[in-house]
Amino acid sequence: MNAIARESEVARLAAAHAAGTRRVSETVDAALARAQAAQAGYNCFAALDGAGASAAAADMDARTAAGETPGPLAGVPIAVKDILDCAGLPTRWGSQLLAEAAPAASDIAAVARLRAAGAIVIGKTTTTEFAHSPLGFSPLTGLTLNPFAAGLTCGGSSSGAGTSVALGVTPVTLATDAGCSSRLPAAATGTYGFKPTLGLVPHERVPDAFGSFIHLGLIGRSVADIAATLPVVAGPSPADPWSLRAPPLAATGGGLEGARVLLWMRAGNGRVAREVEAATRAAVRMLERLGANVAEEDYALAAPDPIWSTLQQTNWALRFATTSAEDFARLSPALRAGIEAARGFTALDLMRAQVARAQLFRGVQAKFAQYDFILTPCLSAPLVAADFDLSAPLVIDGEAVGPLRAEWTSALSLFDLSGHPALALPVGLAENGGPLGVQLVGRWNHDMALLAAAAEIAAGMPAPACPEVEIRG
Repeated sequence: MNAIARESEVARLAAAHAAGTRRVSETVDAALARAQAAQAGYNCFAALDGAGASAAAADMDARTAAGETPGPLAGVPIAVKDILDCAGLPTRWGSQLLAEAAPAASDIAAVARLRAAGAIVIGKTTTTEFAHSPLGFSPLTGLTLNPFAAGLTCGGSSSGAGTSVALGVTPVTLATDAGCSSRLPAAATGTYGFKPTLGLVPHERVPDAFGSFIHLGLIGRSVADIAATLPVVAGPSPADPWSLRAPPLAATGGGLEGARVLLWMRAGNGRVAREVEAATRAAVRMLERLGANVAEEDYALAAPDPIWSTLQQTNWALRFATTSAEDFARLSPALRAGIEAARGFTALDLMRAQVARAQLFRGVQAKFAQYDFILTPCLSAPLVAADFDLSAPLVIDGEAVGPLRAEWTSALSLFDLSGHPALALPVGLAENGGPLGVQLVGRWNHDMALLAAAAEIAAGMPAPACPEVEIRG
């Protein structure tokens, strides 16, 4: 196990289970009790698998008592976003259209690897409908709440993943990130959200394998918990072409001493809130105390949102190309609007977006010839309301600045398009009570170096304390 991971709750639990000093059943029962309490108060689970998790825990206890050596995640409880297949549980994508979906016949590769390493899947976390929204609502499961402030969004699309980790249900969850979907919920809930290098963790069931920018991500209670889990899920899959050239993970990186860090305060968006800029500059001062050399530059690449929107809305349009008018009318309004926009795109529009994506990648790569890391705010403004209207403009410091996704999450979608590894870290609380976060980005395939640097920052800027979940009974 790498040096960062040794300090993790994941490692401590696995070691105790392997040594027989703590029963897996005890850990899983506690996680299920917290999950039930979290679900009652915050609506962060699409499904809980108490019977399956308890049976798996009892089986592992029996095998360990018989002398079998468990895997590196022995008995660690984990949850999975409800757009990813887990054998025996339905994958419903937060949609009424799939409310009666049959249980998945098999695990995706990442879930299979987690189980093979000894992790116990306790359930599926909530998602926005077909993972389309950066907020926390789906027509199937309703609104997932932010444990710091119920009136603020918990972020999306991995809505329940951030909330459940913040509430201490599991130390880590498996999520996805195509535009912001692991890093935004982490930033919104004071947790750590990691988007690995594209293909490092295979996503072998995504429809467009070659054009994909959909990453499997991890949300953890600490950087160390992510570092302990990443080596288990990383590695090639024959069905994901991006994963086939992924090199083995290096043990660790060198940290921040002497590191060259580029600060982009904006990334194609027009404005940053005063609170966000102040929090980001506080993070810069922390990096400098840790020995980094930070240089600020204006962002000079293309705005990511028009590129992202063309590519992602086309993906949505393809998914629903044969959907009946009746079922189409049941989709979320913002999802329908994106699909309808894509129906007006031409083949040239799509090709231009693909070329523009390549140019973004090359532009970011050029910066990594000069710098070791890039630092940005996660979001351009503090958290918006939980019931924010996705058709309304984002307001920053009293001024309407434009569409929410284009102006609020551009620094996140940029690195989905480029594929570089990126991590959201908490840096305090805004005046509205919601967490604030920054994003640290590393070179392609330097994921462990990124986690090592982030662990140093996290040690100096601890996550804000989350309210405790009350467990009754």
